[in-house]
Amino acid sequence: MDSSAWARFRRHRWLPQATLVLLAAALITGFVLMRAELRARHNADALARACGGVLPRDAVRGLLPDAHWWDERSGPGPRGLVSCGVGVDEPGGDEDVRLDVAATPVLETPLQGVTVEHVSGDPEARTPRWADDYRRADATTTVACPRGLPGYARPVTAFRVYGTLSTVGDAAPPGWLTRIGEAVAAVANDLRAAHRCGGSPVRPADVRPVPRTEPDSDADAKDTRAACGWFRPAYLGPGWQPTGQPDRGATHPGARACVSEGLKGRQTLGVTSASWWGELLPEVRTEYGHELAVAGRGSAPRADRRAYTVAAWAEARCADGPALHRVSVTGKERDGLADRAGALLGRYLEAAHCRDAKTLGTVWK
Repeated sequence: MDSSAWARFRRHRWLPQATLVLLAAALITGFVLMRAELRARHNADALARACGGVLPRDAVRGLLPDAHWWDERSGPGPRGLVSCGVGVDEPGGDEDVRLDVAATPVLETPLQGVTVEHVSGDPEARTPRWADDYRRADATTTVACPRGLPGYARPVTAFRVYGTLSTVGDAAPPGWLTRIGEAVAAVANDLRAAHRCGGSPVRPADVRPVPRTEPDSDADAKDTRAACGWFRPAYLGPGWQPTGQPDRGATHPGARACVSEGLKGRQTLGVTSASWWGELLPEVRTEYGHELAVAGRGSAPRADRRAYTVAAWAEARCADGPALHRVSVTGKERDGLADRAGALLGRYLEAAHCRDAKTLGTVWK
């Protein structure tokens, strides 16, 4: 540009300013594009690392805002399965969104012991805290692993995978639950392959929303009815009625027990029933070894106690296979207790539809 042209350019009313604006706009646009490209690369890398890189790209991109930088988290979950996630987590951010996926084994709650008191107790008190985390998730599925997960004392043939979308306020994008299902299914199938589970692949349709309801208060009552439904206070004889106190009962893999009572006037009788089968039988024979050894051979104790307990034992084959069965009666008067225990044992086996029953006898405690 010669001097005359430069002079005319500088004397122009708006051209210098317009040129500066265009130059600034070009610089800003270049910076924004470069930053957007860097952010896109960063987010793609975070998504490729999260959960071992198995999360479906389209599903996750439909959940997270692409105008923010994502961070990922990957690592072992409870009992060595997986706990991972990806999302936006900016201090004070109003668009923070995070997808977290975790997997936990489905464990049978172990009993603290095999006595009637242990079996009839509340198993939830011994459930690991992480076992209920899925109840606070958005979607979950239970995956069969027929060949079993390694590293457990008891066979573990299933695990649970669940996903949660954490958002600020109610900013969940449309279709978010479907996309969570796709992510959960992808992680579930990766774990199936890693542990050589066999069985059928998990589909996104197999992932179900977690109901936003209070825990079912009828669950404990249903469990108690299953264990105690056989007993009626009238079985103790004429005039016997319920005490008004709730029964306590529970059913577990390998055991079932109930603790109940009957009332007649001012007299109370305590009744317990229990059955054991499968893997627990050797432990039961050890725990109750003395009772089983003297069943049917002991004599009634002297009439100088404040309370008496007599237990009736039997072997029988029921729906769960060969089992040991025990019914006990506790009262302040010893007369008639042994006969009541034997009669109640018969009703108990009849209600359980047992066959090939062999009465082992009664034993006083």
